[in-house]
Amino acid sequence: MIKKYVIAALCMLSSFALLAQNDNDALRYSRVGVGGSPRYIAMGGAMGALGGDVSCAATNPGALGIYRRGEMVYSGGLRFTYNTAGFQGKNTGTPDGNFVFSNFGAAFASASDKDATKRNIFCVSNTQLLNFNSLTQITNSSTRNTLAADMTRLANDAKTLSALNSSYEYLGYASYIMDYDSAGNRFFSMVDPKRSVSLTRNLATSGRMNEVNFSLAQSVDDKFYFGGSLGIPRVKFESTTTHSEADANDSMRIGLVTPTSYTSTYVDGLPALESYYTDLLGFNSLIYKEYFKTTGYGLNLKIGGVYRVSSELRLGAYFHTPTILYLTDTYYYTMNGYFDKNTSTPKEAKFPTEEQEGKSIYRVITPMRYGINSAYIINKMMAIALDVERVNYGNSSITSTTPSDFTGVNAVIKSKYKTATNIRIGTELNVKPVMIRAGYAMYGSPFGGIFKGPFDRQTASVGIGIRTKSNLFFDITWAKTFTKEHYYMYSTDAVKTDLSLTNTNFLVAMGLKF
Repeated sequence: MIKKYVIAALCMLSSFALLAQNDNDALRYSRVGVGGSPRYIAMGGAMGALGGDVSCAATNPGALGIYRRGEMVYSGGLRFTYNTAGFQGKNTGTPDGNFVFSNFGAAFASASDKDATKRNIFCVSNTQLLNFNSLTQITNSSTRNTLAADMTRLANDAKTLSALNSSYEYLGYASYIMDYDSAGNRFFSMVDPKRSVSLTRNLATSGRMNEVNFSLAQSVDDKFYFGGSLGIPRVKFESTTTHSEADANDSMRIGLVTPTSYTSTYVDGLPALESYYTDLLGFNSLIYKEYFKTTGYGLNLKIGGVYRVSSELRLGAYFHTPTILYLTDTYYYTMNGYFDKNTSTPKEAKFPTEEQEGKSIYRVITPMRYGINSAYIINKMMAIALDVERVNYGNSSITSTTPSDFTGVNAVIKSKYKTATNIRIGTELNVKPVMIRAGYAMYGSPFGGIFKGPFDRQTASVGIGIRTKSNLFFDITWAKTFTKEHYYMYSTDAVKTDLSLTNTNFLVAMGLKF
């Protein structure tokens, strides 16, 4: 046993590596959705030409020029998620809920003393672009489609102890789930690949990406509206993946006959084992956990404009520079192996160790985006709006002080991701003092294709607004977002899990016009 600990320690030192960021890190912060005030969300985000909402600071800041008076608004509400996962014919649903901040903003309008049609608007807003709160569970029984089997396959590809990944298969070795058979020159697993184990994987994420915008806009002759925003996004993201496997039928056992001999219920038997291994008396269960937390901030610029073609028709356009995000990850990985001899005391392994710091500093550069907006107003009673946006997710990248660190990751991003089209549609009916709204947003897949197959994202929304004579106003919105994705638990096994992800938001805003 002492020999194994010494070897494990040497392997840890020789294979120490920082957490490897991948293409998912770039995509996570690039795919913003419909975020803003309840009015903005109820309209499906199609406010780029209609304007007059502080949320426009995060999309088309030129639309802020529509303001004739000042406005202050705060909104929040409840968010409920229900995710289902289908793995090898079994579907598992997981509900969750939490409070969500939506938007805060204040716009100040000042008219020229000489020409009332020329106005300057200054706006400060804080908008939630992304909410990461989600809980998904994958569960079933399997034989070869297990984490223990995946670790063993990777270890045999690595061939040597020093080449094991210190955050994954090394932990399987250090926690006795996997060992090395020098006689057979191979790694083997204490989880019998011919016997069924029950497995559960919980995917829990939390956090948000909020963006503060400082915006200036101008109205010229109440016909042309121009504006720009300095955006400062702030990121907090936490992810905990917990994977457990168990010998539910107690079919993997080692029985000691004498202190030097034993019997085994393993189908193929086990390689020659040292005495401390037979003392474990067979596999009982394992728990593997990976955790990381990302925090940081960023910077971007947005410009946009709106042209009032007539009293009915407005057209707009906008452009967002790439966002540069300065991010820091803290992380750890743990593995606990439980055996029949003592199921309450696990064999434990952790990466990094207590003496090491799991930390990584890097930058994510999201792709630029641009779009066009239109709105048609009928008899000052009804508005119909349409926004179309384009984003090339293949232009995102990850970098650090050593550019070569992410050469391979950026090559994957460029080849894997494509240009997506996002469409937002909304309508608003003014039945004074009540406003009735409905919207639909369709975000194309980052892998290409328009609104078909997995990975596209759609949001349906409805809402009402109430305007009072005291200049107070209230908005209430219901919005549901749904998407489907594929998830692969293991790198050496192409068996996919089909995920169906939905979240429902109930949002309320209170505002004041001044």
